[in-house]
Amino acid sequence: MSNQGALMTSLSGLDIFIKLGWRNLWLHPLRTLLTAMGLAIGIAALTFLSAMDDGWMQQIKTNFALTLTGHIQIHAKGFEQTRKLATHLQNVDDIVKALNKIPEVNQVVRRLRVSGLASSAGANGSALIYGIEPEGERRMSRLSEFLSQGHWLRKGDPKGAVIGDGLADRLGIGLGDKLVLMAATPKGEITSEVFRVRGLLHSGVLELDNMLALVSLTQTQDWLGMGNGITDIVIRTRDFDSVTLLARELRTRWFDRDLEVMSWSEIDPMAQQWADFADAYTWIVLAIVIIIVLVEVLNTMLMSLHERTREFGLMAALGIQRTQMFAMVVWETIILVAMGALLGFALGAGLSIWYGEQGIDLTRFAEAFSFMYMDPVVHPMLLPESCLRILGATLIGAILAGLIPASKVARLEPALALRSL
Repeated sequence: MSNQGALMTSLSGLDIFIKLGWRNLWLHPLRTLLTAMGLAIGIAALTFLSAMDDGWMQQIKTNFALTLTGHIQIHAKGFEQTRKLATHLQNVDDIVKALNKIPEVNQVVRRLRVSGLASSAGANGSALIYGIEPEGERRMSRLSEFLSQGHWLRKGDPKGAVIGDGLADRLGIGLGDKLVLMAATPKGEITSEVFRVRGLLHSGVLELDNMLALVSLTQTQDWLGMGNGITDIVIRTRDFDSVTLLARELRTRWFDRDLEVMSWSEIDPMAQQWADFADAYTWIVLAIVIIIVLVEVLNTMLMSLHERTREFGLMAALGIQRTQMFAMVVWETIILVAMGALLGFALGAGLSIWYGEQGIDLTRFAEAFSFMYMDPVVHPMLLPESCLRILGATLIGAILAGLIPASKVARLEPALALRSL
């Protein structure tokens, strides 16, 4: 019973602090409203910017992985570093069958990639040559979505090729024209093959548009004397959350087969650096918000403290404990911040949800965005972890802002306080 009594007393005291805090804030309603509105605007802006950041980073990761790279790739050990055909995979049917049985795997394709030379009757240039499985590649990557002219590779057309429109411009060729591709075999011998251009791609990514040449996997294997050899097994997972765990599981499963299993971020660390930069940017903005909350709320509370010095002195003289006055001021600060934060968060979340559905059209910056694997229409995405960061930062700012005036109140001398104006 004594414990229950103490608990009821504690709750009663908390109720009093909240009521006093609410009353004191409305002694100067205009000042309270201005402070709360300033906080609301700041929190709304932070919430919306955070949703924008989450939205475009999700676009960058998705577009980067699904444009060409895939979520996970499996190579012969050392291939990604040397890019030499001599380091390739053979007899991978058992690996592909095993991958297709894993629930987290959405699609698996084989590829044969090699750097080479593309030429026409009047010009030549370097090329990234990919031998692909046409139908599987449609489901694996976004490449077929970038077709600007012509059609995708077809099963009954082994000599067909789809190339970037920048490469076509450099070579001075178009649909139906002859394309000669030249590359080195695993033994180092230079060999060439003639193809016909069936389609042109425009992705907005300069490296792909200016160098990419897609041809049939089986035709490329025959041309380069690879047998059934390939360079990549490319995996598309059901979502990004499963990539790291799946890559780790595959490394464990086939550690004795002389394979390298690499996630999209390991294949090109630049994309991961973009994601890390976005996280760092978010934390910097959160730190700025805490500082703004501290300055704005601290200013309001110190002004309130100065005006109520005699009131606090009288409370101390009447026997109110210093810890109680300390708690009262802290709660008053928390209530003030909570008013602005909840209003701002509701406004920012509402804008994020609205524009998340409608999208923000930034088409005039499309060229720059494509280079960064971003769509010209950005859809803000407010993630739960971002919401927790914002609310947590606001709460920390409120508590820190309340500690300084609360400590001043707790140190007041009743006699001096009662004599103040």
